[in-house]
Amino acid sequence: MKSVGVFLESKNYRDEFESFLMKGFIPAGYKITKPVELGPVPESSKYEALVFSLDKKNIVYRKGKVTPDRPGAFLAVWQRPPSDNYDGNKPIPLKSDALDYLFIFVEKHCSAITNEALVNKQKHGMFIFPVSLLIENGIVSSTKNKGKTGFRVFPPWSDNRGIAGTKIFSDSGKKTQRWQLPYFIEINDDGLIDLCKLNNILRNKCM
Repeated sequence: MKSVGVFLESKNYRDEFESFLMKGFIPAGYKITKPVELGPVPESSKYEALVFSLDKKNIVYRKGKVTPDRPGAFLAVWQRPPSDNYDGNKPIPLKSDALDYLFIFVEKHCSAITNEALVNKQKHGMFIFPVSLLIENGIVSSTKNKGKTGFRVFPPWSDNRGIAGTKIFSDSGKKTQRWQLPYFIEINDDGLIDLCKLNNILRNKCM
């Protein structure tokens, strides 16, 4: 398998992500019960949208998009409205019954000088949000709220962006980060993740 820093830059991101699952999830006892497929909304391809099932749980996958002027990473989470919808083709939020978990890959590229040499470093991780958490925080549509068509995630390395004093890591962003971080799992350079934390999120237990 290619390194984790490469698989989500590849044009064959579906195949590479499936390889990531095979390497990190299958040995831990998880089963792919519905093949990894491209997301049904073509415009979501810039977020490398995928859908699949793991142990009969429906998974929606996105890659967070880093923007130069704000902390964290942004992703779109929407679907086409029904053909008889009066708003026509206007995007609508995902419904809570459309998924069990939302997987979001995030990364950070940075440089450091070591022994007078410039070294490129990368950080990678994945948020795994259960649908109950997405409902609670108004991300997907449910009887409690109308949901959102996109939102921002804040991995541990999130910091200020852009011109100081205007594009800062705001208090509201930090508040959002607090509910997100318990569901963040670091991915190492070999494409491996903390299985204990993975099991704690997906199976509510720790191996």
